[in-house]
Parts: sequence; C-alpha cells; structure tokens
Amino acid sequence: MAIAQIKLTNRPGSRLQICQAFFGPDFREDEVDALQQYFIYYSEELDLLRKGISEESWQIKGLAAETYEDIFYLVNVLRKNGDSRRSELRQRLSLRFPSADDQGLNRSIDLAIRLWLMINTQEPEFGGLRHEAISVQWDDESTLLAFLHSLFPRSRWQITAQSSRLEPHFTAAFMRDVCGLSIEWTTSLHDHLRLDRLRKALKVFPYKCHLQALIDSHKNSSENKQPLVPLQVLEETKLSLALLFPFWDSRTVAFLVKEKQDFHEHGPFEATRALTLLDFDHWRDRLLELHEEVFQPPPVSWAQLWRDRRSPQQFWTFWIAIMILALTVVSTAATIVQAWASLKALDELSS
Repeated sequence: MAIAQIKLTNRPGSRLQICQAFFGPDFREDEVDALQQYFIYYSEELDLLRKGISEESWQIKGLAAETYEDIFYLVNVLRKNGDSRRSELRQRLSLRFPSADDQGLNRSIDLAIRLWLMINTQEPEFGGLRHEAISVQWDDESTLLAFLHSLFPRSRWQITAQSSRLEPHFTAAFMRDVCGLSIEWTTSLHDHLRLDRLRKALKVFPYKCHLQALIDSHKNSSENKQPLVPLQVLEETKLSLALLFPFWDSRTVAFLVKEKQDFHEHGPFEATRALTLLDFDHWRDRLLELHEEVFQPPPVSWAQLWRDRRSPQQFWTFWIAIMILALTVVSTAATIVQAWASLKALDELSS
C-alpha cells in the first residue's frame, strides 16, 4: 500500500515521500536523516489527534483529512492559495471532502500547517496539548498569508550600529551558567526567542534542518509564489541559532549534548557569528529583550559570580577585593593567635 493511502492513525512508511510532498520533489533521500528530530515531532502531532478524556473530545473526531494523501493535498492547496481567506479555502476543499463540516475542514487546515510549517495553529480547547508551545488560531477575516506574516512582525525599534553590537558572551550556555536562564525547546516557530521573565525561561526553536528544507523548497520552486513564512524569518531563525549556540564553543556543545540536541552538527554553518542586532529585523525586539535580561541583572550565586565575564574590569576588581579581604582576615586571625600565644607564655613564666 502506498504511503499516501495510509490512514493518519498508522505510522508512515516512506519519510522521503513526506519530505518531497512538503519540501518539493528535489528533496533527496540522503537528506532525510537530518530531519530525524522533525519526524519525532511529526509522529507526536499525529498521536495528539487521539488525546483527550474520551473519543468524543479527540481532535481526529470529524477531521476531514483521513490519509497522508489528504494531508499532501491540503499542503499543496495552502501553498498555492496563500492569498485566500479560510472561508474561501473551505469552499475549495469541500469539493474533495463533501461530507466534512466547517469544523472538520478547519481542523484539517490547522493540522496541515502544524505538520508542514511547524506553527501551532490550534483551537483554544486543544491549546494545552503542547504545553511548550503557545497556540494561535487563524480566523475567517484575514488571508492565510496575512495571518502567518502577522506572527512575525518587523522590529518596532530603530537602533544605531554602536548600540546594536552584541557581547561575545551572548550564548545560551553563558545565559544558563551565569544568569540562571533556563532554555526550553519549543515545537512552534512563532514561539522562538520568547522570554518569560518571571520564570527566567527562554524558548528556542531548534529545528534547523526543517528551516533549511523550507528555504530550499522555495528557492528550488518554479512557482512564483510568495512564501507563507517569510524567507527572512527562516534565515534569521537559523542565524539566531548560530548566534546563541556557536558550534565551535565547547561549553555550548556540552550543553547541547546534555539536552540531546544535534542541530549544531548539521550545515550549512555560519562562517562567523553575527554580533550585531542589525542582522535581525523580525527577531530584533526579542533579542533586545533577551540582551537586557542577560546583561543588566547581577549574578545571584557564588558559582555565577565566578563564571561571570560580562565586565572583565568588575570581575577582577571584585575577586581581587575578595582576595585582599581574605588575606586581611587571615592576617588578623594570625595576629590574634600570636597575641594569645604571647599572653599564655607570659602567664606560664609568671607562674
């Protein structure tokens, strides 16, 4: 049985066929292995269709798409009709799914977007299925292109070249070790670099190979269609991963190995790290907020104090002062002990 005819409740047999349906017919078999993490996500999404208190509450209930061929068809329709509203797409899709209602068609569109573009389009009642990703909902008023572009607004801030410079220590490993910031991996692209100041947690979208596949699929396409996710967003996301997780940094590599992430091992590799915010337009505001969080608060523990190199002058001034204080304490203690020993000796002589 061909994979396209397999039910969504069954595991797919050919990953290459999925890749070629999503990323274009030029996708090669030797590129499939790099998408291992993506296919873990893919399988999880299909499993979540049958998650809930009862079968009546499952997402798959009434879903218009039933087979992989249906998903491939949906992705192709979405790719070619970015300037359509959701109601217009439902009308077009009803020719293939005549028995499906609006809810079943909407859920199928959402599923196709999640599987293809990795953006967590979801009804509010299912928003908690993926606690690591915030859900968004496309309405009937905006076109698909306008909706997806609205998720990645351009920066509101204009900055100078001098103020845009980033510190060499602006890496995720440094943020964790020195600033106590936790890194949380998200499966939704629009959540990338979202900072939770209260929990001191940063969300990172680590699917670099998926980003590259989307970029290549558009560049290799013969259709003159505007990409649903701006190419600049995809490129900036890759660049931000290279910025926060430099593949040549031993501390970063150790951290990623511990987190079971391998995106730093897959090319293309950036020749140099971007050290300026001017390289980012869509992610600049979130990077500015992150930079502020990292370089303003002081360290909160002795371990963080020792690792902190944000200001070398302050670092050495502090530790030299600590050494002087320690030597002063030792000297004072030695003086006290010497005085005590002298008094004791005098007492023994007088007795």
